[in-house]
Amino acid sequence: MSTHDNESNQSPKGPLLVLAIAALGVIYGDIGTSPLYALQTAFGDTVGLAVTPMHVYGLLSMFIWGLTLIVTVKYVMVVMRASNKGEGGTLALSALATRFLKGRSRRLVMVVSIIGASLFAADAVLTPSISVLSAMEGMSSVTPNATKYEVPGALFILTILFAAQRWGTGGIGKIFGPVMILWFAMISALGVHGIMKNPEVLNALNPYYAYQLAVKFPAQSFAAIGAVTLCITGVEALYADLGHFGRRAINLSWILVVFPALTLCYLGQGGLILSNAAAAKNPFFALVPLGYELPVVILATLATIVASQAVISGMYTIAHQSMLVGFLPWMKVLHTSKTIRGQITIPTVTFLMYIAVMVAVIGFGSSSRLANAYGLTVTGTLVCTTFLAVIVARKHWKWSIWRCALVFVPIGIVDLLFFSANATKFLDGAWFTVAIAAALFFLICSWSKGFKMLMQSTAKREISLQGFLEEVKATGERRVPGTGVFPAESVGAAPRPLIAMFRRFGCMFEQTILLTVTTADTPFVERVDRWQATEIEPGLWQVNICYGFAELPNVPKTLSECALTFPIDPETTTYFISRLLPTMPTRLNETLGLRLFVLMHRNSPGQAEFYLMPQDQTVTILTRVDI
Repeated sequence: MSTHDNESNQSPKGPLLVLAIAALGVIYGDIGTSPLYALQTAFGDTVGLAVTPMHVYGLLSMFIWGLTLIVTVKYVMVVMRASNKGEGGTLALSALATRFLKGRSRRLVMVVSIIGASLFAADAVLTPSISVLSAMEGMSSVTPNATKYEVPGALFILTILFAAQRWGTGGIGKIFGPVMILWFAMISALGVHGIMKNPEVLNALNPYYAYQLAVKFPAQSFAAIGAVTLCITGVEALYADLGHFGRRAINLSWILVVFPALTLCYLGQGGLILSNAAAAKNPFFALVPLGYELPVVILATLATIVASQAVISGMYTIAHQSMLVGFLPWMKVLHTSKTIRGQITIPTVTFLMYIAVMVAVIGFGSSSRLANAYGLTVTGTLVCTTFLAVIVARKHWKWSIWRCALVFVPIGIVDLLFFSANATKFLDGAWFTVAIAAALFFLICSWSKGFKMLMQSTAKREISLQGFLEEVKATGERRVPGTGVFPAESVGAAPRPLIAMFRRFGCMFEQTILLTVTTADTPFVERVDRWQATEIEPGLWQVNICYGFAELPNVPKTLSECALTFPIDPETTTYFISRLLPTMPTRLNETLGLRLFVLMHRNSPGQAEFYLMPQDQTVTILTRVDI
């Protein structure tokens, strides 16, 4: 099987140049704004490196070769090949990995994928916080009195950004690409300006200086890796947005625009620092010529808003996919575009992210302090991705052990080195992101385990469809006009609302549809494979609908596609939903996780809202269940 997994048939349609420009706005906002704070962190008090030519060359070499090894080699050349029918990201990679595994191996992969998703969520909280705050810190280059307004200004911009999520990003998203083109052009020009001040900074392109720094100053170099991590933040977006833009467009943007611009900018900052050691305090804005500070601050703010919006939209995607695969409870999903399938917002996710971002900005108060908390989530995600990629390479691509070792051992060593360096900053702020990731991990595990227990408990009470039909025949059957749709937890079981309706009213609909909805381990399901309908007896149909984990389920629309198999009138169709209400555990030995599951289940909107069933045509029957 091809390593591209039929990518050519699943790639986004459109001119390559247009897709590449769009990718600049959506994918590279985070990694593209890293020059605002990355190098200044490297010369901060926590690293302990003095501003000397050797240290500057060594740090810059670590930055440039970190981008080369992690982004170019690992992601562009290896991970991006792991296409799940054109889609990428942690869940897509996990689906590829688990496709060939069973038992403990499969459970281990699922745990790693949950950890990866949890770390991404923590990363998504810090990206808007550090990006917008670092842009606001540039105001001090305009006027020294602006320092006291940095945090309030960041809070104001972030509040407006999160409040705007209810209207979607379709309109504003059109300017993302042009804004980032201007941004990369500007940081490239600033970089050239800085290099001209001290052309000897080009020596940093030689990896020998990174090696020399590591050998002579091992402790400081190890601490500096935490700062180097900041230059690769947002790298996961390359793979996560594979389905939106395609591998070719993403790689083209990186190789021709982003990588050269970042390299020039970091070298330019280094050249300025060699000429003026005081510039190390904030080298990016120190590069800006006099009189241009305000336009640069404005463009930097716009670029950080783009970076923030991209990661917020990514969280909506991850949350929605997690709901479909059973990692999270159903939450209200708002479709903000009638033409763009992926344009959604999830109010619960918006609210929780907003609270976490506000706490991060107020609690840390500066981009340098936030930087200490940032790296652990990024590197943790790198480790999870490498682990899953190894399994995909062995099981899906059929690579030999030696080929896997040749490719992934060096990558794994670099990942673990970055992770361990950032782990030392746990008490300096990394605990915050660990707490967010751990909380989400516990929430996911609680939901998954609780839902499994709930299904096991309800299965004991199920009545087989065959047994129910025998009861109907023995009692006598009376039909009423219209169509009734009755979702069932499993094929072969009689839905509880159907049983309740017949036993109370002694009738069934002229056309009764027994509906099961499942989620595939692929991001999308072809239309021909979307549904399957079987007539059990006259007027009684079993309909099975399958959605990919990256799709937005719409049951009424899918049922209308079945009209060629059996007639269905949307106006006379009634949906009967069984909503399970697990009882709150009262025994002292019940775990906190089970109590949390009950709380989440009771407050989730339910399948009717999630599957877009019309409210005025839906009847919900409540059933209490002891778990």
